[in-house]
Amino acid sequence: MLLIALSVQAQETVTVKFTAAKETGGYIPFTSVMVTDLTHGWMTTLNYPDTILVLSQPHVGVGEWQGRNFNMGSAFPNPFKDVTCVPLELSEASEVTLQMLSADGKVLTARDMHLDSGIHHVMVRLSTPGMAFLRAVTPQGSSVARLVNMGNGDVDDVSVTSRDCVLERGENPGVFEPGDLMRYEAFRSVGGTTFHSTVVEQTQYMSETVTLLFPVEAPEGAIDGLFTINDNGGKAYFSKGNLQYDKNTGVWSFMEHQYDMVEALGQNVGEDYADQDIVSLFGWSTSGYNHGANSFQPWNTSLSYSNYHAYGNHQFDLEDQTGQADWGYNAIANGGNTEHLWRTLTTEEWNYIFETRTTPSGIRFAKARVGDVNGVILLPDDWSGSYFNLNFPNTTNVYYENNLISLEQWAEIEQYGVVFLPAAGYRLGTEVLNTGSSGHYWSSSHYYEYRANCVSIFDSGLYPQAVDFIFNGFSVRLVQVAH
Repeated sequence: MLLIALSVQAQETVTVKFTAAKETGGYIPFTSVMVTDLTHGWMTTLNYPDTILVLSQPHVGVGEWQGRNFNMGSAFPNPFKDVTCVPLELSEASEVTLQMLSADGKVLTARDMHLDSGIHHVMVRLSTPGMAFLRAVTPQGSSVARLVNMGNGDVDDVSVTSRDCVLERGENPGVFEPGDLMRYEAFRSVGGTTFHSTVVEQTQYMSETVTLLFPVEAPEGAIDGLFTINDNGGKAYFSKGNLQYDKNTGVWSFMEHQYDMVEALGQNVGEDYADQDIVSLFGWSTSGYNHGANSFQPWNTSLSYSNYHAYGNHQFDLEDQTGQADWGYNAIANGGNTEHLWRTLTTEEWNYIFETRTTPSGIRFAKARVGDVNGVILLPDDWSGSYFNLNFPNTTNVYYENNLISLEQWAEIEQYGVVFLPAAGYRLGTEVLNTGSSGHYWSSSHYYEYRANCVSIFDSGLYPQAVDFIFNGFSVRLVQVAH
């Protein structure tokens, strides 16, 4: 549990305690909580277990719990370039663990040592600019110092030295007034991976306990963001990239990046992909299982719609019968490598994600250009508008260029579970068309004899319930239902 003490008046204190739980229930440990005053525009991070934030009009101070048998001062200099020093005072000899933590709670480096009583000076070296934390852990408790590195050092390292440090306690991140709009988000670091809780935004007047919810951890090959897909509250994870198939090895896999594409504009892939080994634009129902269609292999390029009927019948959807017409029936090498873990969304589910979901931010999707790749981004249910400003959200008839997102910015926002569907074009027979200007993603729903439903993305349009010819080669993005 983390605690913030908000001193509203001289004799009155508002205390906010933090706990964390999974969405499915049950309290869980967590690493840190990021606190943002949206009214006055400052931010601070509390590291478990013992930092406190004292908010008193008009200033804000960060202190430490008292009563431990040791104390740690603030870094000096801070901010710094590459190297800084933190004083550590022990009232008795003790085993000490020194940990360097990133702002999201990931352990950068750690060192165990035995220190005698007295004042010690901890030298900290950081390789990456930005905010970080030094945590000292002893049998009597722990303490944390905030660090801001302005340079690029060689390594991440902590060591104890005889060099003197300037004792400088506390900090002043900003101004607080009762009723400020506060934002709380927790982090937990597990096995080198950092998970984000849902975000709580509220005006802060009263003492309370805030429980921050962590989604069920995403399965292998999935993006760590949940999307509600129907009125019953069903949720799903998207795969981390579009689907692809290697003819040489017979291996199905997800592309490494969400913005990756395989087939190039104007390319002729040859009949049944004779001139190319990797396939990522698939005719409908081409899962590779002989489910009854004539063209069931992922490389088939026939232009006869009657060859692509799921289970040999134009009235069936992909998930009907044995389910083997759905690409997700396959074992995906980097997606758990087990059959039937994944599936294709129905047209109703696609439409629910784009048009019907209710989210705290009110934002469901936005047309965008990520790096130099056009497409549409889907925002998970717990997306907060404070993560990144998006122009023309939930608007279909706008151009990609209204949201220009660099690859560096994308790396930042992708960690919040954001999905990107690139405009990978489509294949008509053996020819690849419109790569970069349009994108089409199959649903599992048939429409009638020679068409099926799909999502179609164009430069100035977006249609979550489009229909198109089943012999076209379209992209496939699979989901895994959350349990």
